[in-house]
Order: sequence, then structure tokens, then C-alpha cells
Amino acid sequence: MPRLSPSRIFCFLVTCAPLLAGQASAGEHWAWAPLAEQRPPAVTRGDQVRTPVDAFILAELEERSLTQAAPADPGVLLRRVFLDLIGLPPTPAEQRAFLADPSDEAFAKIVDDLLARPQYGERWGRHWLDVARYAETKGYERDEFKRFTWRYRDYVIDAFNRDLPYDRFIVEQLAGDEIPGSDARTQIATTFLSLGTFDTIAADREVAVYDTLDDMVATTSMAFLGQTVQCARCHDHKFEPITQVDYYRLLAAFESLDVTKKERQIGTEEDFRKHREADEAFELTVLKPELEAEQKLWLPMLQRLQRDGVPEGKKPRLDDKNMKLAIESITMAEEERTKDHLRVLERERGRIRGALRDIADDAEKQALKACEEKLKEAESKRPEAMMAWVYPERGATPKATHLRIRGDVHQKGEEVPFGIPVVLDPDPLPDPVATKQSSGRRRVLAEWITGPGAPLAARVMANRVWQFHFGQGLVDDANNFGVSGGEPSHPELLDWLAGELVRGGWQLKPLHRKIVLSGTYRMSAAHPEPDSDPENQLFSRWPLHRLQAEAIRDSVLAASGELNLKMAGPSIYPPIGKQVVGASSKSDWGKSSAEEAARRSVYVFAKRAVRLPELAVLGSPDSSQSCGERNVSTTAVQSLLMFNGEFMAQQAERLAARLEAEAGAGASEQIAMLFQLVLCRPPRPEEVDQCLQFLAEAAEEKKMSPLASLCLVVLNTNEFVYQN
Repeated sequence: MPRLSPSRIFCFLVTCAPLLAGQASAGEHWAWAPLAEQRPPAVTRGDQVRTPVDAFILAELEERSLTQAAPADPGVLLRRVFLDLIGLPPTPAEQRAFLADPSDEAFAKIVDDLLARPQYGERWGRHWLDVARYAETKGYERDEFKRFTWRYRDYVIDAFNRDLPYDRFIVEQLAGDEIPGSDARTQIATTFLSLGTFDTIAADREVAVYDTLDDMVATTSMAFLGQTVQCARCHDHKFEPITQVDYYRLLAAFESLDVTKKERQIGTEEDFRKHREADEAFELTVLKPELEAEQKLWLPMLQRLQRDGVPEGKKPRLDDKNMKLAIESITMAEEERTKDHLRVLERERGRIRGALRDIADDAEKQALKACEEKLKEAESKRPEAMMAWVYPERGATPKATHLRIRGDVHQKGEEVPFGIPVVLDPDPLPDPVATKQSSGRRRVLAEWITGPGAPLAARVMANRVWQFHFGQGLVDDANNFGVSGGEPSHPELLDWLAGELVRGGWQLKPLHRKIVLSGTYRMSAAHPEPDSDPENQLFSRWPLHRLQAEAIRDSVLAASGELNLKMAGPSIYPPIGKQVVGASSKSDWGKSSAEEAARRSVYVFAKRAVRLPELAVLGSPDSSQSCGERNVSTTAVQSLLMFNGEFMAQQAERLAARLEAEAGAGASEQIAMLFQLVLCRPPRPEEVDQCLQFLAEAAEEKKMSPLASLCLVVLNTNEFVYQN
């Protein structure tokens, strides 16, 4: 027997650690086990149980003889739930109404109202876009534009607003082109697969293709299953019982996709037929008369050009052959035109126009220009096809998948059948039903993920919902439910939430309601017992956490009165510094009107190489991979941006103008309104005194008005940027 080196022994032990630890099968690891029915435990403080969520939380606290924080003040709770569910603060009128009646019934009505608002989809859709690594460019050095990917963003927002069942949401994103009744909406959903990066100038094209396919495996496994299957691309997983063969079994679901394609027309056969008919009608009734009018204008000028030639000093733009064909095309009957005649009229139009401008007098130039403008206006009315950036499959027969030795795409190993990691389900998958365009494998995979034998999808999404509400999950790593991902802090609660999600038809809004109406959600952030539960792992108090970058920017716009609530459509381009745009070798950053630029942050153009500073500095995610939880940092650059940035200065000035217009000239009234708009509470007497003193001292400043300076200060308070 050959002697093993210490390094090889170490690698063997690391690779086999999950197996040696007894984590070799689905039934032996909590995340892979079937969902167990959980009943809310009995607790001694039953009067504090508003929903079953509280029973699970209180049971853990009682076991450790700990108490829960007191309920939050009504004003604090109202701001919390508004920012949580729609990402915007309550208006002063909404604050007054709730403070007049802060009953449980009134709060429940507010929750239902917020869940029904279209802004809910914008807020929670943005959470999912993090997970889906949403961006509108390819990344890498050139970071080229991916047209129409914004339609996927709109699909996600609409899906959350319609409360599309989560299992259907998964199926549409993985296989919306393969399911029965596939249409433009479900095909747009598959943009999920094409959101990853792609190196368009890679030295090795095949490596770039397989890197993109690897991104699909990684995102699918992390987003829906909470598994890091991508770690087995080159070798068996070091920390999970997932083999390299398992990786390629999953890759086989995606390998037949043509990831080199660009945007393409989508929809049903009926959609295609209607578009063809509309386009043909447009050509005949709108475009053809304008073209014929232009050609009629051309004819005498072309004949003159043919007779007299080009003026002295001018180079010929049109050769004799094409000039002859153009004149013949205009004078002959339409049915007599050959392919060459049609080619000249269609493809040589620019050269003909240039040649005629060279010989035209002023009146003729004006007539030529008028014809061109009419044609341009007519062309703008052409019926548009529904386009999306989605990858097509190469046909009904799937491409054979081979294991790549050490992950090298050029070293093919054994052929690997389509399937999923054995540890997750040892049974074979059903045979795919191919369509005319695709193999049907992605549909089988999606239906397995959402099927009764795969509890991961429900657990992973239940944890995400909890995490996005509280700022911390029941499982620390939302994208890793494997052996290396650790244990949940409240396993019974997680399984109860997952079970409720499935029993509720996979709809998220009822799950939100159970969480948001709980006493746990309505706690104060104050420590009930300062020396206990220091990390708040038991949820003994509300987990104070900073708002996401989009909610901060949107709240600033809401306070200033500038926020534009227009939904959907192509992305917007708020003002951005030239030096920031210059960081990208190819900039696609456009220019939006002031009104468009004030739309919600979810609609900001998502360019990988250039991110809007107001979002980037405050923690918008790296979209090169799925983001289960954003990193939260506190840096000096954030203070510089919030105090000295152009966006904040402009919004402070506009907020000041709003206060002067709506609160009147009295400083105390302006201060009161400022606090209501920004902090959603009235100022305390000592705060009024401090603000009045600040206004007096700021009168000597020249940079901005005293009131605008005060607005900027309040917008920079911790209370504004934190969800308390």
C-alpha cells in the first residue's frame, strides 16, 4: 500500500468530514429531512402569544428563564411595518390616524393595506433580485448591455404583487418556456437563468460558456435549495456529501442552453402570427405610401444625376449599376422588380440620399429632408415585437453531458446522466417530456424542487422571509443549508413556517401576516435584560438593523416630496458623476429627466461596473453572484456621501422648500413637520430647542439655507437610516 503524505491525508479527511460526521443521507441532516408537522408549544406566558410565531420564540426564552422586550411604541411600530413591507415611511396623515387608534384591529388593517399596495412588490421584489443576481450588463471588462432584462425585474415585482405561489414562481423562472401554456410572461421569467456574467472577449470561448453554465448551477442550487453544489465543479465537495458527478448531473439540466445568444422575440405562436400580420399591415398602409412619395421625389433627380454626373469636386456615392437599378425600380411595376431592384431600394437608400443631396438645390434639399422626417416618424409607429434576453435551447434532443476532469472544459470524462445530487434524493427523476424547442429537463428539475420529496425550497424561502423582516435569519447563511451552513436557531419554528407556506398554497402574503402580526415582530429594540442574549439569537428584542440602500434613497425622496411612484418600464438613469462613469471602459449610463430620475431605486439601471453611489456606498450587493444577505458596513465614505453628496444636498433643499410651503414661516412648525416627515414622530422639547439654536447659528453659512442645513442634519441621523 503506498504511503500517503500528510497533505493527502488532510485532504481526505476534509473531503470525508461530512460522511465521518454521519451526514451522508438526506434523513440525517436537518435541512434534507422531510418537513415534520410542528405544533406551537405551550408556554406559561400565553397572554403574550398573538400568533403561533410567539409560542415558538417564547418557549426558547422560557427554557432559559429569559423575558421578552416590551411592545414598541405605536409610532415606532408603524414606521417599522411601512418600511418593512413597502420600503417607504408613513405619511403624517397615516401617522395621525394610527396614533388615534393603535389597536390590534387597526394594525391588522394597516398590514393588509400595505400587502395590497403595489409598492409591496417593489420592496420585496428587490429582495428577490438580490438572490437572483439581477443586473442589466454582462460584467467583466466591457460590461456590455443586456437589452430588455428590465422585463424580468417587472416580472418579479408583478409576481410578488399578485402573490404568485412560490412553487409556480420557481417553475416559471427555471422552465417558463417548457411548461404547458407558456407565454411571453413565463418566458420572461427564464431571464433568471441569463442574468449571470459573460466574458465576451474571453481568450477561450468554451471556458466562458461553461463559466456561465456554472453560474446557473450555483444560483439555482443556492437560491432555491440553499446548497453550494457549484463547489463540486472540479472535485468532490470538501464540506458536503456532494460529488463531482452530482454537479454534472445538475449541469445537464442547463447544458443545452445556447448562452451566446442575445435578445430574441418571445411569446406564443399566436403572438408571433399577430405581430407578423400587424407588421405587414404597417408596411402596406403606413410605410409604403411614404416610401413611394420619397422615390417619386428621387426619380427626376436620379435621372439628372445619371445624365450630368456628379458636380466637380464631389466623389460618386452611387455606381452606375445601382443608379440604373434604382431608376428602373421606381419606374417599373412592383411585381416586375427583381431581387436586385429590391436590394437597391432597401439597402442602398442611404447612398441614394447622399448622392442626391450632392446635386440638389435648396428647395430639393428641403423636400428630401421632409420626406426623411416623415419616414422616420412613420417608422417610430411600427408595431414592436415582445423581446427578452432569454437563452433558447438547441432543440428537443439534449446535449450529452460529460464530467470535466479537474473542471477543465477541454478534458472530457465519462458521460453523466441528468439528475440531482444523490444525497438530496436517491430516486431517479421522471423522464423529461421534450417540446419542439427544448428537452424538458429544466421543467423536471423545477417540479422536483417544488415537489413533496424536496423540503428545501420551503425551508429556504421561509428563512428568507423571516430574515428580510427581522434583518437576521433563523439560519445564518440564507444560501447555505448544507452541513457547513450550521444549525437553525429555532428549528421547530423554521419547519412550522415552511409548513405554513406549503399549506397556504405557497403564497407569501399569508406568511407575512403571521409574522408581522406577532408580538415578536412588535417588540421594542430595548434590551429587556442587558446581560442576557447579547447577540439576540433568541429574539428577545427587536433586532435593530440599518435600512437597505434603496429604502434610504426612497425615503429621502418621499420626505422631500420628489418621489415619483410610476411603476415598470425601462430603467432610469439618475445623475451620476463623470468620474464614476469613467470607471467603466464602456458606459451605457443614459440620462433621465428629473421626474424620471426620482422614481424608486428598484428601477435604477443595474450596471455591474458602475453603480449609483447613493446605493453602492450604502451596501447594494455585488451582482456577480447570488446574494443571500447584504454586507452591512459603516465607513467614512458613507458619511461623506450623506453629508456632502449632490443628491443629498438637492433633496435637503427641496425638503426645506416643502416645509416652507406646507408648514408656514414659523420655525417651530417647520421643525415639527420635518421630524414627522423624516423620523415619523414629533420632536421632543429639547430637540426643538437644539434645532432652533442650530438655525440661528447656521444663518451665517453661505453654502445652503439654514433650514436646508437642518434638513440635511436630520436626514443623517441614525434614527432615519435604521429600522428601529
